[in-house]
Amino acid sequence: MKILNVPFREVWNRTRRGVLYALLLLVGLLLQNVILSHIPILGVRVMFLPVLVVAVGLFEGGIRGGYFGLAAGALCDLLLSSQGVLFTVLFPVYGFVSGFLVDFYLNRRLFSYSVMAVGALLLAGLAQMLNLALHTGQYSWAMWRTVLLQTLWSAPFLFPAYYVCRLIPRKTGEKIPSPYSAP
Repeated sequence: MKILNVPFREVWNRTRRGVLYALLLLVGLLLQNVILSHIPILGVRVMFLPVLVVAVGLFEGGIRGGYFGLAAGALCDLLLSSQGVLFTVLFPVYGFVSGFLVDFYLNRRLFSYSVMAVGALLLAGLAQMLNLALHTGQYSWAMWRTVLLQTLWSAPFLFPAYYVCRLIPRKTGEKIPSPYSAP
């Protein structure tokens, strides 16, 4: 059976994978905004959605990572309601760039993922800091401390995000895409 000249099995696997990623995004948003937002360490709250976006880009490629980043950024901006459209612009870039780098330059191992994810956390913190500095006109070294503490507080979430996102393509029966594999 085919749907629009695509085998039914492929449509089913793509749909199931999309639902799994949507559930992952919802669980991540709930964990970040409902549970962990009430546990500040030294006045800093966790921000690990950039880690999820990088992990999806790593295993799904740049285009799907960008779509996941767009959804994550839009929902994050709606729920945080203090950044405007900062994350809606930033997260798709994370997803696309991580997928692009993995497709052509890096491997899908934990080390390269960790470097990209820590970079995404630092860039998210810097973007929040610059947004605040530009809108309020105030700047202090405490902002840098907040960026570093937020990155350190969010870094332990690298590992669960990597292993969960690594399992999703395998659970749906699809191979992890590679630019070197034949179509």
